[in-house]
Amino acid sequence: MRLEKLAIAFKNGDEKAFDTIYKETYQYVRFAIYSYVQNKYIIEDLIQDVYMKVNKNISSYNYNSFSNWVYTIAKNTALDYIRKKKEVVLEDTSYIPDNATNPYLNYALSHLDSKLREVFLMKVLLGHTSKKIASILDIKPSQVNLMFYEAKASLKKS
Repeated sequence: MRLEKLAIAFKNGDEKAFDTIYKETYQYVRFAIYSYVQNKYIIEDLIQDVYMKVNKNISSYNYNSFSNWVYTIAKNTALDYIRKKKEVVLEDTSYIPDNATNPYLNYALSHLDSKLREVFLMKVLLGHTSKKIASILDIKPSQVNLMFYEAKASLKKS
């Protein structure tokens, strides 16, 4: 709810609201991009692109879920980058955001299907519920649970 109020304030011209939006959504945006691109330098560039797009397109924000809107921009920015490069960049698989720095886990995560990795990281790193992930990815919560189970099984195997 706080993000919604900040988004409305920013949309109405409050430039200070953008600083708070940036601070509160940075990890979320980083994760969204990391689901598709694992090179930490490219991730940082794409994060900046996302916030430039948020700034430029805030007038089109329609008062739905602001976090979903920002997540969609981040995800589309990463996908646009991949389409332009016509390859998934996996140059630096040693980088995982936050506390997941075990090299074996990094290796296993880098070999997961992108959708499974996305669901797994959203649940584990961001602590989202299946319902929240389902609304973000526009799928059913039961599909999220199945994908999370498949990701865990694959990681255990690895």
